[in-house]
Amino acid sequence: MTFTDWPWRHWRQVRSQAPALRLNDEVLSWRALCERIDALAGGFAAQGVREGDGVLLRAGNQPRTLLAWLALMQCGARVLPVNPQLPQTLLEALVPKLTLRFALTLEGENAFSGLTALQIQKSTAAYAVDWQPQRLVSMTLTSGSTGLPKAAVHTCQAHLASAQGVLSLMPFGPQDDWLLSLPLFHVSGQGIMWRWLFAGARMTVRDKQPLEQMLAGCTHASLVPTQLWRLLANRAAVTLKAVLLGGAVIPVELTDQASKQGIRCWCG
Repeated sequence: MTFTDWPWRHWRQVRSQAPALRLNDEVLSWRALCERIDALAGGFAAQGVREGDGVLLRAGNQPRTLLAWLALMQCGARVLPVNPQLPQTLLEALVPKLTLRFALTLEGENAFSGLTALQIQKSTAAYAVDWQPQRLVSMTLTSGSTGLPKAAVHTCQAHLASAQGVLSLMPFGPQDDWLLSLPLFHVSGQGIMWRWLFAGARMTVRDKQPLEQMLAGCTHASLVPTQLWRLLANRAAVTLKAVLLGGAVIPVELTDQASKQGIRCWCG
């Protein structure tokens, strides 16, 4: 798959009315999603966001986090998602070492010296820079185990290539729905987003609630083994048919039990 426009705009052209995104229980088509992104991108552009700008995004997984991220990318910005639980002192130490201009805080303190605070606001004047797959779009913090965390920077092309690699082994089609079960400030959560954009399938983003409730209607999920054990032990009435497991040792007994309940497992 080779994109000549932003992936969400590509899928709007290919199947505009197909379901693209489920935000809690609201389902957006690709056309409706693009309208949301255009309005938010226009709002960010009105606040001065331009191509190449670095934007710190402090937020957990919630519908507006995803929409803001897509809109910022459409403005040509590089997004640095950070865990809202990170200490303010750590972030203040990091900010001067990174090429950032703005901060959008949806959770936690909204004051960073040297950064202009952004607000979520809509505009009737849509804004979009041209699609360039080699443009830098994301900055992901490393673990910082040997000192201050560093930011690994990636392009759209790199993210999409990773998604293509996973999906060459793990089927994920237009009728499928992947739960955004991992945080967007982690590379694994970003992987879910880019697989969704590559495949043109559906993704679900829900406010935090018990896993069984979050999985309602989803066919795909990224889980740690303990989560899958609990689902199987509770004989939860889930619609899952594929799970990407990681984060711990994966017992063969677990994947065998999942297979008996119609759930295929992958490791990644």
